[in-house]
Amino acid sequence: MPNQSAPAAVQRPASHAREILRLAVPAFGALIAEPLFLLADSAIVGHLGVAQLAGVGLASAVLHTAVGLMVFLAYSTTPAVARAMGHGQLGKALAAGRDGVWLALLLGVVLAVAGFWAAEPLVALMGAEGDVRSFAVDYLRWSMPGLVAMLLIFAGTGVLRGLQDTRTPLLVATAGFALNIVLNLWLVYGLDWSVAGSAAGTSMAQWAMAAVYLVMVQRNAARHGISLWPDWTGIRAMTRVGSWLMLRTLSLRIAILATVFVVTGKVPSTWRHTSWP
Repeated sequence: MPNQSAPAAVQRPASHAREILRLAVPAFGALIAEPLFLLADSAIVGHLGVAQLAGVGLASAVLHTAVGLMVFLAYSTTPAVARAMGHGQLGKALAAGRDGVWLALLLGVVLAVAGFWAAEPLVALMGAEGDVRSFAVDYLRWSMPGLVAMLLIFAGTGVLRGLQDTRTPLLVATAGFALNIVLNLWLVYGLDWSVAGSAAGTSMAQWAMAAVYLVMVQRNAARHGISLWPDWTGIRAMTRVGSWLMLRTLSLRIAILATVFVVTGKVPSTWRHTSWP
């Protein structure tokens, strides 16, 4: 007798592969949103001059560090939501997502305020001088509102991934990228805001993206009777989960920033004259 179960056994791996691709491909597209924003900024600012481009490049290194350290917001929210979904606990999943969004907001506000006031000493520490220093400070300060939004985007993306929706983050990232280019061109060239216009345009686009996620989280919570007020126990749990990933990212960023220090000459003279094997 023929084995009737063989076709199903053969089809199951293919089905799993299709499901993985359905989730992974859009997720990859959403992941590259922030690098694309910074690339677009660099391309637009590059036509203003060398000093402007150098300032944006220096400020981007600082922003990449802050954003990279906070990427755990997506990778701690996703499994928390997914685990609850796997147990059929949609309410618990939405509550975990809500806590992740609150953690992102709190961290974003703290980092944005600190970054605004520390922009000048940070840029000076990186070795920038003259016009490059001025442009870097301008770009960094005008980017701080967008930093809050970017962390909210991380958390919102994590919520939707946990709910097995990776298509929406891709659509939001694509629309945000297009809006970012339009706003940057208008502010940089139309209103002549220079590098500040580039940073402001990116911040506006990021807040438009964050607003989409906030509305989705709020509507889902209201639909299932989940309070929007945070559970501090859940927030602490998110923080513990993400601490090791933050440590790993910090070590990588230190290596990258060390390269920037070398390029800007901010290393001891004995290092520069050392013959390495």
